[in-house]
Amino acid sequence: MNVAIKILEKKALKKLGKDKTNTNSENPYLEKVPVYKNGKVAKYKTQERPIPQGLSKNDANILRKIRRRAYRWDMGFSCCCIPIRFGWSAIIGLIPVIGDFADFLMALALIKKASKVDGGLPKRLYGMMFTNIMLDLAIGFIPLIGDIADVFYRANTKNAWLLDAFLTEKAKALQAGVVQDPETGSIVEMPDELAGAEGDRDVETGVTRTGTMPSLATPAAVTPARSGRQTGDMTAAPQSALVAPVRNLTPPRAPIGGGLPGRQITPKQDPRDNRGKAGRR
Repeated sequence: MNVAIKILEKKALKKLGKDKTNTNSENPYLEKVPVYKNGKVAKYKTQERPIPQGLSKNDANILRKIRRRAYRWDMGFSCCCIPIRFGWSAIIGLIPVIGDFADFLMALALIKKASKVDGGLPKRLYGMMFTNIMLDLAIGFIPLIGDIADVFYRANTKNAWLLDAFLTEKAKALQAGVVQDPETGSIVEMPDELAGAEGDRDVETGVTRTGTMPSLATPAAVTPARSGRQTGDMTAAPQSALVAPVRNLTPPRAPIGGGLPGRQITPKQDPRDNRGKAGRR
């Protein structure tokens, strides 16, 4: 596991250097995406940055919280009189001594939260995060100038981008199942400790590592019926041919008064009808 973490660390730092991400001024939580109209960019809208697919539920939640807290502490506010965004870190830092230590404790809590990712953080990455908040504490002790410099330094934002780069490379490796060293080219399988708990993978796509029962609402595939005659290629038989004729199994009803079927039987007349006719004569 240590070998895989070291390789992911190298790839993460290389990614930050290659992408030239401004880790102290670029928003780690929100991004602007273009909105197209008639094939052209009409405007830009701000939305939350997506979580890399393939991370466990634990890693995804930690990354989302670190991004949000870093944004609130370093870029949560804006003022018409100040052309740069600032956060709670700059406001608390205005309190002499006590504010600087309170800001340091908040930044330290952010690192401890980040270290709870599956498999832990690489030692070098953890050391870089701790160095960032120590420098921020030292800068804050400088009267006035330190408070202004703290607004631009943004240690929490730097640490959020370090975690983002590490988990992005980790998500790619988890999907591939292996990680390749960018320097030596050697390939190492991803250990299970970095994948999180069983059934906790691919939280963003809704895919889990454990087997799931098929949905009962999904209809089973039905093979279409085929005609008895085949001319060239096979064709489906009409629906009427699929229904077998229904035979009338009920025996024929006997005629009224007995007798053979088909013979008409005249019913016997009432004697009272004859008497009535005789009286009228």
